[in-house]
Amino acid sequence: FLITENGQLEKLVKDLEKRRYVSIDTESDSLYSYYYKLCLVQIESEGLTAIIDPFQTDMSIFLPILKSPDIEKIFHSAQSDIKVIKLAFKAEVRNIFDIMLAAKYLGIKRCGLDNLVRKYFGVNLNKKFQKANWGKRPLEIELLNYAILDVIYLKKLRDAFIKELKTRHLLDELKEEFDFIADMEPVKAEFNSNGWLKIMKTKNLNFESAKVLKHLYLERERMAKSMNIPPFKVISEEVMATLARNAHEALKNICQYKGITPYVYKKHGEWIKRTIEKGLADKCFTISYKAISPEKKAHFEKVKRRQKKLREWRREAAKKRGMLSEVIISGELLDKIAYANPKTLSELECINGFLKSKLTLYGEEILDCLKMCAASSEFPSNKMVEPPEV
Repeated sequence: FLITENGQLEKLVKDLEKRRYVSIDTESDSLYSYYYKLCLVQIESEGLTAIIDPFQTDMSIFLPILKSPDIEKIFHSAQSDIKVIKLAFKAEVRNIFDIMLAAKYLGIKRCGLDNLVRKYFGVNLNKKFQKANWGKRPLEIELLNYAILDVIYLKKLRDAFIKELKTRHLLDELKEEFDFIADMEPVKAEFNSNGWLKIMKTKNLNFESAKVLKHLYLERERMAKSMNIPPFKVISEEVMATLARNAHEALKNICQYKGITPYVYKKHGEWIKRTIEKGLADKCFTISYKAISPEKKAHFEKVKRRQKKLREWRREAAKKRGMLSEVIISGELLDKIAYANPKTLSELECINGFLKSKLTLYGEEILDCLKMCAASSEFPSNKMVEPPEV
């Protein structure tokens, strides 16, 4: 049941190589660690269940299963599980089925695993340990029993979906999406030192408060890294904004503010006060606002109009096909199209992430939609424009 030795894992892999499918789920400690890691891999195949402990085994032994084109790997939310796997070790993944994506193609709005299991099998999954620290060892039997439930129903859901997907001729389109997800190389999240600007704008902070917020934001990150915990577990963005807005009062009595509990004050109070003082005393702080030329402003107004028009088109397309909007074209891809403003199918196909099946299904409609925007306001240049770096 629990695989903690390489010999056990080798034996499991030999057994799995003879099977038609493997349902897979993963657990990480992203709620507890700054540098989160793969903590468990749960599998089910034709009645066989096992949980692999990556802390005690060489996960490269499992690679033949992941890359086998003959064994279907069934996930719920494959993109997130494959990302965790690929960040943990170099892996090639082939032949996947994503339950969540299939549900969205079938127009199912509540497509979380617990909702799907309840809808199709009348079973309420226990979510008691949803926020458990999977990085802790030893693992209690109650946790292991909870973890394995996430793979028990995946094959049954896959079989429940497959007939309708075939009837509605969706499998080829879905298979292309599956292959795209399997091939995606994950990008490790990096700290954005300018992230405080977004908080400042959202909370409408003045210049002095912005100074304090910037210093709190940067120091919080340093503390999170040194303690190996996620930044939100140090103090939240809401608390930082409140302290920044009331900096002088906070120095007199920091505990009056929601979020600064006795525990938080004991653990972080001193550095928070020092950082507020440092922010208030910062004489070099500046916020540069780049002047936007009338031409650029006009251009981005047109981009926004294209985004709006494309979203309206997507809603109608989703309604016609009985799908959720995001599986027609993702929001990210829709924005790329709005920025690029392609004029031909070949230009549309060149946009990264635009799949061939989407080109066949929606290419002409998307170009017509963009032409309608151009008819009301001529685009200043025929050149394709790359989206700005964020």
